Amino acid sequence: MKKKTWMKYIAGCLTLVLFVTMVPMQAAANTEKQGGTGTPGAASGGAASIATPTPTATASATSTATASATPTATATVNPTLYELDAPTVTARGGSNRVMLSWNKVTGASGYYIYSRKSSESVYQQTAVVKGADTVRYLIKSLPQNTTYYYRVAAYCEVSGTQIEGKLSTAVSAKTAAVSVTSKGAKKYSTKAAFTKSPAYKTYKKMRSAMNYNKSFAIPGMKTTNVAGFSCTTMVPQGLCLAGSYFLITAYDYKNELNSVVYVVSRSSKSYITTIVLPSKAKVGGIAYDGTNVWISKGKAVASFPYSVVTNAVNAGTSYTELAAYKSVSTLDSTASFMGYYNNVLWIGTFRQATSTMKGYQINNKATLPSLSPAYTMDVPSKTQGITFDSAGTMILTRSYRTKKAKSGYISQLRTYKPSFTSPKSNGKILKNTAMKVTTMPPMVKGAAVYGTYTYALFSSSYYKSCKYPVDRVIAMKESKLVE
Repeated sequence: MKKKTWMKYIAGCLTLVLFVTMVPMQAAANTEKQGGTGTPGAASGGAASIATPTPTATASATSTATASATPTATATVNPTLYELDAPTVTARGGSNRVMLSWNKVTGASGYYIYSRKSSESVYQQTAVVKGADTVRYLIKSLPQNTTYYYRVAAYCEVSGTQIEGKLSTAVSAKTAAVSVTSKGAKKYSTKAAFTKSPAYKTYKKMRSAMNYNKSFAIPGMKTTNVAGFSCTTMVPQGLCLAGSYFLITAYDYKNELNSVVYVVSRSSKSYITTIVLPSKAKVGGIAYDGTNVWISKGKAVASFPYSVVTNAVNAGTSYTELAAYKSVSTLDSTASFMGYYNNVLWIGTFRQATSTMKGYQINNKATLPSLSPAYTMDVPSKTQGITFDSAGTMILTRSYRTKKAKSGYISQLRTYKPSFTSPKSNGKILKNTAMKVTTMPPMVKGAAVYGTYTYALFSSSYYKSCKYPVDRVIAMKESKLVE
């Protein structure tokens, strides 16, 4: 055999030996990265006591894909080119449940969720969340009084392969029973205590018009059961009369839990139940058109049938979750407040100067409600809420912090008699001059009319900085609301 041929033969043999040797070495390396066959390995990044989850998406898909598809994908896709940042995760424990939240990761196609009990050392994949914009996940049916640890990783899809990004830092949450929504007043538990409050003693016109027995405590100010989670940061916003009930909206000041509607009996003035809304919107306005309940939702208003309220009451449960609104109508500005009168839904935006609210005709109440712009009406600056009585009298609330005193507020309740029967050619309705103006304690929000009484809602009981908190919906004789 010639020398050159002999050398080629030796080189070929050496290449074959190296290939046979490297294959099991690479397999061993892959096994070590994945923690063996489906078993998470040790955590990195200073979390040695927490195991690193298996990077594969699902157990059922992995067993097939590992044997056939993975080698091909590894050869064509370099994972290091698509490495995603680790999300920042928070966990909140509730009654037999945990809510996970995290930030959106740039480039993500979805997220892997891993969990373990405090008594376990290995993380297991809990869920695969599809979609980059979904950044919340609710885990239900968990045993009570149990601590769980969670880690989340974003993933992206490249050429049909899911590539996992960096794991988040581990967070923990403990499941625990949640207290029922509070019924009593937050600050003044008795009539004697309330009548000694700074607000009652200072605001004489409110005091002279007030009927204490028709007034009632704002529910949920101590704690609210929000679909199995305890919330102590609900801020009341809107008020309306809907059939046999008063409805009060509130939002979570920390923006962690969904907004709610408290249902209060019109006759007994006692709290009955809570409707958990499908969003965390500020819900500054609420109105009832005889068929549907309307809720403000940023630059939109949403509706749901009145039957949702009656069904929630009849269910006899502490809360009812509203899965979705019946309709959502977009607007050109924020819906800060709203009121209903004569098939017109009046919607306005809180502004620092005089502004114009719009009146919308309501179409298809019984099927799929929609709105058609029809009227306008000027309203004062800093308007917080409106309501109408059966005769078309409009009661408007104003509230704002003064510029001269950071701790001071100006609050008013104003009564108008709009000219509904003779609007201007452009559809503008004149509200006319305020017939009655009553100075109110700070932070008056929503208002409602029942019989000869005007009911006013305050958000002041939430804020420690307010010197004149009112923790009740105050019932005032309409005829006495005048300075």
